[in-house]
Amino acid sequence: MLTRQQKSQIIEDLTKKTKESQSVLMVDFTSLKVSEANTLRKSLRESNIEMKAVKKTLVQRILKNAGIKDFNIFQFPASIALIFSPEEGMVASKSVYDFSKKLKDRSFKILGGFMGGKFINSEMVVTLAKLPSREVLLSQLLYVLNSMPRALVGVLQGNLRKLVFALDAIAKAKK
Repeated sequence: MLTRQQKSQIIEDLTKKTKESQSVLMVDFTSLKVSEANTLRKSLRESNIEMKAVKKTLVQRILKNAGIKDFNIFQFPASIALIFSPEEGMVASKSVYDFSKKLKDRSFKILGGFMGGKFINSEMVVTLAKLPSREVLLSQLLYVLNSMPRALVGVLQGNLRKLVFALDAIAKAKK
């Protein structure tokens, strides 16, 4: 059993991680085998993401210390693990979602998370996970921006072509 000093140190460390993280996800890891949990931790670690299993009472204090006041962690009946992502939240949500798809038969659940101090539900986390990566979105935006001038030039050339055809028709009619 942990002493008060150890608990306060854990709360202080995890509060700091919560404040520094771009996103904090919450998952129910109750039905995971140890080997599966280790696999998840390893895959998250490769993306510089950390997973910590923490008691709900400590999570409630951590969130309160991090400035998230109107949230009740006890609405979730299961054991909770926090996933801290120092980078954009899509990376963590994509990793956790991909892992949960592998375990269809078990009850590994994404419970929700926090981005920018605001709670996002599990559906929003899944939606974020399904979005393309930042690089893909930027390339799609570049394609759209690049195609606009081409379309404008095509429209303007069409009007000029029609004018030339009309003038040619008038010239042939006068001959």
